[in-house]
Amino acid sequence: MMDTCDAIFSPGEPEEFKSIGLTAGARLPLGRLKDLQERHEFEAILYFDEDLARNSTLDADHVDFQIVPVQARPFMPLAVFLQVMAEWDPEFARRMRDESPVVEVLETGTIDHYSGCVLCTRPYVKGLLL
Repeated sequence: MMDTCDAIFSPGEPEEFKSIGLTAGARLPLGRLKDLQERHEFEAILYFDEDLARNSTLDADHVDFQIVPVQARPFMPLAVFLQVMAEWDPEFARRMRDESPVVEVLETGTIDHYSGCVLCTRPYVKGLLL
């Protein structure tokens, strides 16, 4: 999981997403998104507030919520969400396997940030937990 406080989010369709079916409008189980993220090394960002998810941008949201702890935001990286849920509910992993919540892909793109003087780019998926 990368620190996104200095990142620039560029919506688009990364080539690697087309072959695995991650396009805007796609719906998939949360467990499947987790597996894809691990296999294809992208950042999945989950939103929990539909209005914010559909009517705002990742850039604007990261600026607006930068002083709010990541775990208290209405969106967070999938890895953080899974960690928080595992701590809060020990049965979450089992329930996720049995009846995984669904995520709607709202946007894909790339995250650009600098590590020193090197530009680093990583694909992302913006999703709404339904």
